[in-house]
Amino acid sequence: SELICVDGSMSRWYGQGGSWINHGRPMYIAIDRKPENGCEIQNAACGVSGVMLHLKLVKGSTAPDEEDEHNGGGAAPMLHGTQVLLYLLSPWYNTQRVVCADSYFASVGAVQELMRNGLRFIGVVKTATRRFPKAYLSNLELTQRGDFSGLVSVDENGTAMCAFVWMDGDRRYFISTTGSMEAGMPYVRHHWRQVDDTEGADPEMVELTVPQPKIAETYYATCAAIDKHNRCRQDDLALEKKIET
Repeated sequence: SELICVDGSMSRWYGQGGSWINHGRPMYIAIDRKPENGCEIQNAACGVSGVMLHLKLVKGSTAPDEEDEHNGGGAAPMLHGTQVLLYLLSPWYNTQRVVCADSYFASVGAVQELMRNGLRFIGVVKTATRRFPKAYLSNLELTQRGDFSGLVSVDENGTAMCAFVWMDGDRRYFISTTGSMEAGMPYVRHHWRQVDDTEGADPEMVELTVPQPKIAETYYATCAAIDKHNRCRQDDLALEKKIET
């Protein structure tokens, strides 16, 4: 489809003794936020079907990487996440596809490199805030879930880049070169809430309807494609289940 999701996966594996052993999977990695430890894979998938398109094994900080050739041809060093993006997306250069990625990959530099290679981008910015107006956006007054506000910059070629903040449970910061800030389909989720304050009263399941702009709607419809694949592989199919005797 026109949508590509970029994210990471873990394949359960306990290593062969060190990252220097060139046998089978290359490295054992432990990441707190991941449910399983083992071999880390960075990947791109179709944002609609969930079919995996391009995989890259993480080999360790000292291993030579194929992504080095995508480091701007000797230009100023890029963030590692930007290099990984360019490597994974190189087969789709100049197709104007929309890439959705989380904060590991998202930055102003990544957006500019993808624009230079004919790709559009939507991502959530957390720590890579260089040249991103996070200080300004964090001081905007947002009073309730669904409020959003942002800025648009246009370069000399007429290419627009949007940076905005959207309020859900907390503030989420986005950067995008596609889509619209018009109201999209509201985000609906269900939560337990203590509606009745009487002592001992049971909580109730409440439906929350949160307005969101079309850019956020596109992002959230796409960004979970690889997470769904991971969940199906690890939990539903139990392909990596360890049977204890």
